[in-house]
Amino acid sequence: MKVFISWSGQRSKAMAGALKEWLPLILQYAQPWVSDKDIGAGDRWAQAIAGELESSNFGILCITPENLNSEWILFEAGALSKSMQDAKVIPLLFGLELSDLSGPLSQFQAIKVDEQGMLDVAKSINEVSENKAAEATIEQLVPALWPQLEGKLSEIPKKGAAEKHMRPQTEILEDLVSQVRGLGSRMREVDSELAERASRTPMPRFSSVHPDVLSELLHRGSEYFGPGGNYPLVMAAGYIRGRMPWMAEVLIEAHREMSNASPKQLHETASQLHEFVEFSLHGPMSEKLVASTKYRSGLAQALHEAIERAVEACKRKKEALTADLLN
Repeated sequence: MKVFISWSGQRSKAMAGALKEWLPLILQYAQPWVSDKDIGAGDRWAQAIAGELESSNFGILCITPENLNSEWILFEAGALSKSMQDAKVIPLLFGLELSDLSGPLSQFQAIKVDEQGMLDVAKSINEVSENKAAEATIEQLVPALWPQLEGKLSEIPKKGAAEKHMRPQTEILEDLVSQVRGLGSRMREVDSELAERASRTPMPRFSSVHPDVLSELLHRGSEYFGPGGNYPLVMAAGYIRGRMPWMAEVLIEAHREMSNASPKQLHETASQLHEFVEFSLHGPMSEKLVASTKYRSGLAQALHEAIERAVEACKRKKEALTADLLN
């Protein structure tokens, strides 16, 4: 059974390594996976992570005070919760209280790293495993082997490194496209029984608000905010947030990145956004999300327009700043 362990930052990384060694001592069938150790030289790491996400049955997020708001932790938390069917994701808190957790991570049931907490983690993993261990055995092994894990955790420095684990927006977008492609592949391979079950439970559709409304709002926005107003991606994110929250988050992050991007970075981000929109609305399983081909085409066109307007707005803003400096 695969257990995906997510980390961000040096203390979180050390914690993940300790868990990787300790969990199989409690649950012999467990196969923990930690990205820094299990991706071989020459492997494209984004694809390797996408593959592990698809094949994992359980996810553990190693949360420390330093990475509480880490973009990478939040990204993997979202990917884990969306890619795992009948799986569980647990934020494991090290040096934090349960009350410290807020934002997106608060939707998960967090556990503190102590003896009782690790007993709960082991039991939770065992619950979703096909080859369950006897609960009495787990209740004996965890107290007996907890000092070993506690010793490893005590060796982790009390204060984390000052730098924050940050990833360029273009890299996040590239990884997200890779993740979605991997999920699309998994969906195509779903067995006939699950496909039949899905057909009996229709997914909710988009609001009846036509994409032309978004196009009109984008056009009107230029009148209110001016030609250099950096609003298009934020407006588009608000339009799709109710049914496509993952795309809304990508658009918001791209908006922030574009605001301070160089011309080259600006076009790279825009290019990857275009690709992501096309795959999301014309790729595998897109009909499950939006039944109407006409609606999908209209929405894709509106989102492409928002991306191009955002690029132009950023260019005009930079040109205006340059002119002010020269004057």
